[in-house]
Amino acid sequence: MSTELIEQKLALPAESDTSSSAESGSQQADSIERVRTLQGSASDPQEPLEIPVLTDKVVNVATVPQRSPLRYPGGKTWLVPQIRKWLKDLEFRPRIMVEPFAGGGIASLTAVMEGLVERAILCERDPEIANFWFCALEHSELLATRVECFNLTEENVAEVFNSHSLSRMDLAFQTLLKNRINRGGILAKGASRMKKGENGNGLRSRWYPKTIAERIRAIGSVSGQIQFFQGDGIGLIDLCQLEASAGFFVDPPYTAAGKRAGSRLYEYNEIDHSLLFERMSVVHGAFLMTYDENKDVIDLARHWDFHLAKVPMKNTHHAVQYELLITSHELHT
Repeated sequence: MSTELIEQKLALPAESDTSSSAESGSQQADSIERVRTLQGSASDPQEPLEIPVLTDKVVNVATVPQRSPLRYPGGKTWLVPQIRKWLKDLEFRPRIMVEPFAGGGIASLTAVMEGLVERAILCERDPEIANFWFCALEHSELLATRVECFNLTEENVAEVFNSHSLSRMDLAFQTLLKNRINRGGILAKGASRMKKGENGNGLRSRWYPKTIAERIRAIGSVSGQIQFFQGDGIGLIDLCQLEASAGFFVDPPYTAAGKRAGSRLYEYNEIDHSLLFERMSVVHGAFLMTYDENKDVIDLARHWDFHLAKVPMKNTHHAVQYELLITSHELHT
């Protein structure tokens, strides 16, 4: 399928106001109701399911290669060891990684850079993030140089954010800067900047010019193996559903069952989770989905006879919690 046709099929309606809180609430309510409908359609009562825990060891993210320039909220660097194992344990070697909710793109970057797949197709709805990826892939040297040459001061930050009539490169740098100096890397409206930061370093706490530039150049070195599209993630799943050699890594905003985290962290957070599960049930390749642990998501996975597992991680408050892994193929410890 041609790039132009994919872009056309993934395009979002121009008139839709995806940031509308009223629309968001309506979509979430509809999604939850569809979950309940699916639960009620089961032919037999379902017994409580004991979900296997793959490991009791929390991954130290400092031991995992940091390949994305973005500090993406809800990022999955900590899950990289499980993503590697999932790809290697499949009965076939996937040729393509499909990542319909790209965000920081760590899964696809890892898979391509470590030779676990031949190429990757990513999709992101947020226009700021999508534009960043376009520039990182198509103009990596220009973006990396811009990072290296920027003198991070309060005055220079204000100048970047107050600029108008920006080029795509200007906007990409603005997005990256905002991501690096906002608390938690949050780009959604209302996000605040770091003040004291790490060890009292303020805005410089997460601004490492040399390291960030190196990551951008590394992305440029594999840009021929990565296709990126702005648009609807479920639409990308539909387009790739017949690709038997694909591995789908699906990490949607965590807004199922009325969860607020995804709504707070991401500007573009609306998604019909029951529809997503329905679409994943017909893909010909393998998939790995991630969700926070809640009953509605578990019921959806059971309705479609997906495999479930849990892995521990540390949240922003350093407390250990478990996340769900939902897969087409059973995961092993």
